Amino acid sequence: MNQFTVDVLTPNKVIARDVPAVSLIIPTVRGQINVLPDHTHIVSRLATGHLTAFGGAGDNDRSFTVSYGICKVVGNKVSILCNTCEEDHEIDAERAQLALDNANSVLKGSENLTDDDIEKYQRKAERAQIRLQIAKRFKK
Repeated sequence: MNQFTVDVLTPNKVIARDVPAVSLIIPTVRGQINVLPDHTHIVSRLATGHLTAFGGAGDNDRSFTVSYGICKVVGNKVSILCNTCEEDHEIDAERAQLALDNANSVLKGSENLTDDDIEKYQRKAERAQIRLQIAKRFKK
């Protein structure tokens, strides 16, 4: 079976290296893209979302939450460089709910926030919502 490999990295650590995949769904700022073996070379900005690597017959599928960064597809190697990332089984749903509640609380009092602060807390809320969605799927 034709495969490629995926690396997922943040500024703080390597989340996954050389993950075998036959298909990869990547959330980009222009929508989701599906990368297959021998995909054309691309570099794209990531959006906050759900990254899924489908492993094929002998390998497990792997899911991650990612937030902002870039993805690079060159040959049969995909590099995901993102600000934050968690694999689905690592997500703490209680912590994600607290983060969502906190971000929403800060945004409700947004009249005293700068535009940059509003954007920051909107991203925090978006990231927490994605984490909660994936946590619910993983627990089923």
